[in-house]
Amino acid sequence: MNLRSVIGVTALLFGVVACGGKGAPEQAAAPTPSAQAPALAESSPAAAMAGSPAVDIASLKACEIVTPQEAAAIIGGKLLNEPPAGFSNCAYVVEVDGMTESYRISFSAPAMHEAMLETQSVAERGESIAGLWGEAYLQSRAPEKGYSLVALQRGRLALEVWGDRKEPLIELARLAVSRVP
Repeated sequence: MNLRSVIGVTALLFGVVACGGKGAPEQAAAPTPSAQAPALAESSPAAAMAGSPAVDIASLKACEIVTPQEAAAIIGGKLLNEPPAGFSNCAYVVEVDGMTESYRISFSAPAMHEAMLETQSVAERGESIAGLWGEAYLQSRAPEKGYSLVALQRGRLALEVWGDRKEPLIELARLAVSRVP
């Protein structure tokens, strides 16, 4: 599979994920910690080893898992937007040294990423990043500037992080992965 095809499929996936197939997020009160426990319990490392079912993507709120303020601190700049909460993806726009940078965290079902990895050679997958779930790969977003990182818990959950610089992008992924075991 060539790089343009991979980029096209990935862009299409993000369009679908970003739209979420519905209108504005539900305006419900923030769940109590005990209400969040079942979703996180399903994604425990022990459960992953036992071949547990996929995580309910709708229960993952990316802007709550990595807050905009945390993202700005990791990126090293001033937050320029307050992204809408309540979705499985979150976009952060930050001013760094007079320049604008953007980063995006998105959770999704892993099937598309798993299928894409099966068709790619080791070189096409990109740089392997250790310590991010079962496997993670970092690629340059050519012809655009920036990077894309995919982390997988095969059969359970995928995380994709896009951003302008490699180091903050990896740190955003590490924080997200640490909060969704």
